[in-house]
Amino acid sequence: MKNLPKEELLSRLEAINRSNAIIYFDLNGVILGVNDIFLEAMGYGKGNHDDLVGKHHSIFVCDDYARSLEYEKFWDILRSGKHYQGEFERRKKDGSLINLQATYNPIFNEDNKITKIMKIATDISLIVKSKNQIDAINRSTALINFNTDGFITEVNSIFLETMGYKSNEKSKVIGKHHSVFVSYEYSKSDEYAKFWENLKKGKYFDGIFERKKVDGSTVYLQASYNPVFDSKGNITDVVKIATDVTDAVNNKKKIDDLSKNLQTELDNSQKLKNAIEIEKDAALNDLDVMMKKSQSELIKTIVRVALAVIVGVGVVTTALYWMAIITNQDTQIIGSTWSNMFSVLLTNAFSIVGTIMGIKYATQDGKK
Repeated sequence: MKNLPKEELLSRLEAINRSNAIIYFDLNGVILGVNDIFLEAMGYGKGNHDDLVGKHHSIFVCDDYARSLEYEKFWDILRSGKHYQGEFERRKKDGSLINLQATYNPIFNEDNKITKIMKIATDISLIVKSKNQIDAINRSTALINFNTDGFITEVNSIFLETMGYKSNEKSKVIGKHHSVFVSYEYSKSDEYAKFWENLKKGKYFDGIFERKKVDGSTVYLQASYNPVFDSKGNITDVVKIATDVTDAVNNKKKIDDLSKNLQTELDNSQKLKNAIEIEKDAALNDLDVMMKKSQSELIKTIVRVALAVIVGVGVVTTALYWMAIITNQDTQIIGSTWSNMFSVLLTNAFSIVGTIMGIKYATQDGKK
């Protein structure tokens, strides 16, 4: 670099200045200059150089860190001529946080003395935010990575424990195929082959999956298989995010079985009820027939008896009447007696028939 012409050096510096956030400090951390990209990144706005020039670097950090020994050591390292590189969390003008991928570069003069510090930075807040989100998921969710052929490239401790491994047994899983988590029959099926073909094409899968733990027992995972794309749209790997829902699935199966059994019992109860109703109707019909037959026979008997009595009384009365005529006795008493007996007999006969008919109709209304 020292052997390059001055014009070449200035050209390269200008190229860096056009594409990166740049700020200059003296050896005490006071701001000497700043470009527009840095101003915009920190929320000051393009062209507002005077808002920063002359102020100390500490305006970009929290108060506690600015007063710490760590911050003082940070500037001691820079003043010693060493560069500092890494990811830095800084504060913007409005107090919000920004993450910078940056290098602090001491600048030397011809006598090899440090004259200033140049910081070149790139805003990586979105990258850091995404990384933090992935880390949060990684701490609470089972994660496993596969290449496009289904071989395991990475796995976290939660997934290992979910599948029956110890949290530190990553080496027992990495390099093996996803098929170690499914039954042998399913791993050889067309459905399984098509599953991985679709993942290679970028298709996303989400649902409850039945898988096998290391001891062969069944585990149910609420999971998503997420193809990961590079900047050119090519699939580089597949990330699976999973949660163990075995207890929930087993409980649902028990509830389904209980519901099925209950429905069967209800169906059987309905059949029994229907059978009882049929038997009851048959018994009532038989009783009704029997009562009708009994009532009919009783009425016939009463009529026959009544007629026999009437005839008998008539014969006896007629005989007495003729005897009274022959013997010159009074026939009025005999006729009156015959008339009264006949009237009582008919009244009683019809009363009995009416009672039987009333019982019949009452029985029919009760059945209805």
